[in-house]
Amino acid sequence: MLFGKKKYNYLTILILYFKLAPGAVIIKTINNIIGSVIPTLNIIMTAKFLDNAVAAVEDHSKLSKVFFPLGAIIAILLFNYYVKIMVNLINTNAGNKIRKFVALAVADKKAAIKFKYYEHQKSVDVINRATVNLEVNLQGFFDQIFNAWGIIAQIVGFVIVLGMQLWWASLVFVVTCIPSFVISHKFGKKKYDVDKEMTKIDRKAAYISGILTSRDTIEERYTYGYTEKMNQEYINKYEVSRIARKKVDRKAWISRTASGMLVLISGVIVILILLPLAIFPDASGNIKLTIGMFTSLVNAIFGFSQQLQWAISTHVSDFKHKTEYLKDLNKFIEFEEDENSDCLPDTSIIKLKSIEFKNVSFKYPGTQSYILKNINIKLVSGKHYSIVGMNGAGKTTLTKLLTRLYEDYEGEIFINGKELREYEQSEIKALSATVYQDFCRYPLDFYNNIAIGNVNNIQDCERIENAVNIIGLSRIVEKLPKKYETPITKVKEGGIDLSGGEWQKIALARLIVNPAPLKILDEPTTELDPISESKVYEQFKEIINHNQKNKSTGITIFTSHRLGLTKLADEIIVISEGKAVEIGSFDELMAKDTIYAEMFKSQSEWYKENKEDDKSKKKNGGGVYA
Repeated sequence: MLFGKKKYNYLTILILYFKLAPGAVIIKTINNIIGSVIPTLNIIMTAKFLDNAVAAVEDHSKLSKVFFPLGAIIAILLFNYYVKIMVNLINTNAGNKIRKFVALAVADKKAAIKFKYYEHQKSVDVINRATVNLEVNLQGFFDQIFNAWGIIAQIVGFVIVLGMQLWWASLVFVVTCIPSFVISHKFGKKKYDVDKEMTKIDRKAAYISGILTSRDTIEERYTYGYTEKMNQEYINKYEVSRIARKKVDRKAWISRTASGMLVLISGVIVILILLPLAIFPDASGNIKLTIGMFTSLVNAIFGFSQQLQWAISTHVSDFKHKTEYLKDLNKFIEFEEDENSDCLPDTSIIKLKSIEFKNVSFKYPGTQSYILKNINIKLVSGKHYSIVGMNGAGKTTLTKLLTRLYEDYEGEIFINGKELREYEQSEIKALSATVYQDFCRYPLDFYNNIAIGNVNNIQDCERIENAVNIIGLSRIVEKLPKKYETPITKVKEGGIDLSGGEWQKIALARLIVNPAPLKILDEPTTELDPISESKVYEQFKEIINHNQKNKSTGITIFTSHRLGLTKLADEIIVISEGKAVEIGSFDELMAKDTIYAEMFKSQSEWYKENKEDDKSKKKNGGGVYA
């Protein structure tokens, strides 16, 4: 399992990568082991080739000794060339294989973690940083470790060969390379910190980009002409991110260049140390360092100064970057999960009798103030309830607690006398059906966009057609080119667009086909005018009444800031400052002439129906659903 309870470190990531792509790991490991000795072998073979070539010029009988080192050098060049092609192919195949597994694991984990993490921006940022390109990161950990091993092996091999010529020269080279590692480590962390901070800016820029390119916003872009303004907002956000990263990259470039110069300087010092050994004979009249070895070492040193200028810095920086990434990955893994989050609703549905909130208080994670404080209300079967209040009063929060999106509330919520948290997740899913203000518009055909509301009986065509007739969608279906099988998304070929109001009726139709006894409508008709919205609710009430005549019971809750609709409710619950300040029928609350009555009077003009306008709509075939 990719996301278990254990934390990941470099070792466990490597083990995971091996489990997912064992063939790739074995081949790449063998390649890295061979590749780690090749640079040292190249130094030795180059030295032998040069020495033997010089000797062959003076003595042609020694010409045969040139061919072996020359062949080895050619073999090394061919090996390096074709191995790069092979490794790229292996990485591509391994990446595709891992992606299949990782994509499912990430989707399962995201679906399982508790709802609260999606309403807290810091945790959303962690989710994004931890899961975006996760399959690439898994492969990157392996490559980073073994590439770093290759660099270290190359340095160690060089130092050993150099030490065999003059031991303290190798010591000088090692000491002067240390600053490169220190500088690279520092900027590796700084780069990740900037990337981490810029996640917030990038998210805002992506949101604005969505507004500027989305099909859903095209009408308003043309109508209000805000494209230029939003373009400027996007540019501002993008520039903040670009400039911040540019500053870090500039400093990192300067640091890498400086560290490369240090390596070059140390190399020059080593060359100056070795030069006398290659020119002047010792007391015995022998040259301690051959021309071939000296030339090979000089070539290696200048190669190092260029390669290590970027290689050391890049690998150390990448190591720190991945260390910081692991922190985000482990935070994501530690996010609490809901047990059986992927379960289907129970097929045996609870016979709902009552719902009771007893001294319920709640504050959102990461906040200090309570959105709900000591709520005490009781709802009984067979009644319709309206929860009203100002924006932010806690109306939607009540529905979130009731559907157990949050469990860490204070007090108790009883369903038929049993505490809500004692029910199984499948029972809760079967208990309630909800239409939220921000309902989903699935890229499916018309039929399945409604049928998804009853996943246990998705093939019940009669129930779907009944919901379509009741909610007033029949006329729309008749106009669709493939009727119920028409994709209602422009993503698919032959798909069509629906209006906002038509989409809201589809969302309501999902609620109708759902057999749950608790129906919750959380301001789902915001795109309808007040009169059309009122008629939709009246139709929905007829559905509930029809169910009750058939000896079924249930509770309907709808929240709205349009108080004209609350006349449909048996009881109205007024929420203010996190408390239920008034409860009663419409007539009772109007008679009290306090909070609710004042709110209703301030909106009463919205609900005076213009009969001539309504007749005109019907005459043109639009009705209240046009």
